[in-house]
Amino acid sequence: MIKLICPVCDRPEIEDNICPNCETDLSLIRQLQELPVGDEKSIVIPAENLLTTQPNISIKLVILAILILILGFGLGAMGTSLFATQPSPPVSTATTTLLPELKPPAIKSTPKSTRSQSSCGGFYYTVKRGDSLNRIAAQFYGRSQLFSKIVAVNPTLKGRESSIEIGEVFFVPNLEENCP
Repeated sequence: MIKLICPVCDRPEIEDNICPNCETDLSLIRQLQELPVGDEKSIVIPAENLLTTQPNISIKLVILAILILILGFGLGAMGTSLFATQPSPPVSTATTTLLPELKPPAIKSTPKSTRSQSSCGGFYYTVKRGDSLNRIAAQFYGRSQLFSKIVAVNPTLKGRESSIEIGEVFFVPNLEENCP
């Protein structure tokens, strides 16, 4: 039996598989040292492990890559020639025509004199984005059906209750029940 030296604590002449000093397992080291040592010429490599098939595969890959490259160049040249043979549309010189400047329609505000004398006050409201007469009546009166009271004191709204303009100013009367 071979006597070993512990690689951990350097204790010499160990005959067992475990070092008595540091309890290191030495079984692998023992197996490696018990292997037979032979000449380099006596080592035989099986034929199936030889790298003879490797050059064949790499040659095939190089040939395949070259074929793909040639195919790519050919398709690119065909595509370029197809686009080059199509006539380009004639370039026309456009004349610029100046359009008259568009001005927003004038917003009519209801004159104060159109209010009925029986109303007990109110205020002027400017229409914002998303407003409608129904929404304004619901906001100030609590019921959207009362938009007719706003139309009654603003004759410019008659006939166009569903199309008020942003920025338009009209009079919103107070409800009679809220008057003193």
